[in-house]
Amino acid sequence: MTPLERLAADYPVWWVELLGEHNHAGGLEAARWLLDRSRRASGDAMLDCGAFVGAAARLAADRVGARAVASDLVSDFLAAGRALSGGTRVAWVVADTRRLPFADGSFRSVWALETTTVPAELSRVATQRATVCLCSEAPADGRGGLEAFVAEWERFGWSLAAHRDLTLEALQSWRAAEAALVRGRSRFESRYGARAYLAQLDQVASLVHDYERRTRGHGLFVLAR
Repeated sequence: MTPLERLAADYPVWWVELLGEHNHAGGLEAARWLLDRSRRASGDAMLDCGAFVGAAARLAADRVGARAVASDLVSDFLAAGRALSGGTRVAWVVADTRRLPFADGSFRSVWALETTTVPAELSRVATQRATVCLCSEAPADGRGGLEAFVAEWERFGWSLAAHRDLTLEALQSWRAAEAALVRGRSRFESRYGARAYLAQLDQVASLVHDYERRTRGHGLFVLAR
């Protein structure tokens, strides 16, 4: 089995099996979009928080020669990432994004893709001329929610350098995951158990419902200071 197949066998949750190593809306193309706007050069330190298998860290190390660090609470995810292509070029650290074990101003670019986002802590470990790259849920309505999302980062000295709405791409990902769970019901039930399978199907169905109604949205953000 590949490292990702082993993870899917050991961690029976839909996103491990159905989203792949770039386990966030937009996948590899979204990670490339962020990297192209992250203003990083060869040798710059980059942190990929909540990294899963460190796909973004490995991409940055390969494409721009970043000194990449991938952190996650689950050591098995990091071990799988180390075994994947480019894994030896990345440093792997078990850490909670809410309390990172790095000195102030350690990184020229800090990433959080589909994971816990803590503006104060991510700002602390970033240098004064850094970027923060996010792929995350964000308000989708026109009533000031998105402005409030950005304003929270502005309080830590950041300004919005680039933004791309990803709500449609996220909806397509959740729809595809829902369809795969329905098609593979017998297989997923045998692996997860009937109750756990239905709980995960409900979770994905709720995402589809909310994104179709645009009560939730998604976006790519590059913040700079």
